[in-house]
Amino acid sequence: MTVTESRFTKKESPEKSVENYTQLGIGYLQKGRPDWARQRLQKALAINPNYAPANDAMGMVWQAEGELDLAEEYFLKAIHEDKNYTLARHHLGRLYSQLKQAGKAQENLQKAADDRYYDNRPGAYNDLALNFYRMGKNQLAIDAYLQTLRLAPYNVDALVNVSTLLFEAQNYEESLKYFDRFDRLVQRNQTRHTAHSLWLGIKLVTIQQNTARAIEFATELKQNFASSTEYRLYQESLAGHGA
Repeated sequence: MTVTESRFTKKESPEKSVENYTQLGIGYLQKGRPDWARQRLQKALAINPNYAPANDAMGMVWQAEGELDLAEEYFLKAIHEDKNYTLARHHLGRLYSQLKQAGKAQENLQKAADDRYYDNRPGAYNDLALNFYRMGKNQLAIDAYLQTLRLAPYNVDALVNVSTLLFEAQNYEESLKYFDRFDRLVQRNQTRHTAHSLWLGIKLVTIQQNTARAIEFATELKQNFASSTEYRLYQESLAGHGA
């Protein structure tokens, strides 16, 4: 007969205790309590200091608290202990991007994105695209966002950002294609427009001479984001046309 034990019993194996403490720590971190997360992760690492997920999670705690050197140390330890632990590789790449170490960020984010079994490949490609954008490599950023959309066709961040970059590259037809896909999500109440996306939409549909749709976006921009930079730019564009 199999007896189901509670998660923290004296009969629990050390391996299971480490796993449970780590999951608790991650849960507290997601709830915005890095202090409580640290306590659980310290217990996990006291049992097994080489457990990659616990080291990775501790790195996230340090990053949340702004101790970025220690965050790097723990992410690197997680990767050292398990070279196939792609989540830590992704977190390290994001940290290097935050530190404006674009080359190191690209190396780690690319490895995370290339792992076909990693369950957050779209997120890795999005972060890689943002890193390319910060490097001034807009075409590589577009390519990375398109990889995101190959894996997750309705990824909101990728849709808006690739539409923006294509617009800046004056590829208006392709830009509108991805914007329309994003706007369909808005119509289904699966996401919401931002000031940025509304201003982008106004510019795109104006090029298409779709006045009714431009007015619709402009009305929403005024109602919801009247104090935004985008609404000011929209007003300036009207003044320019009136001159």
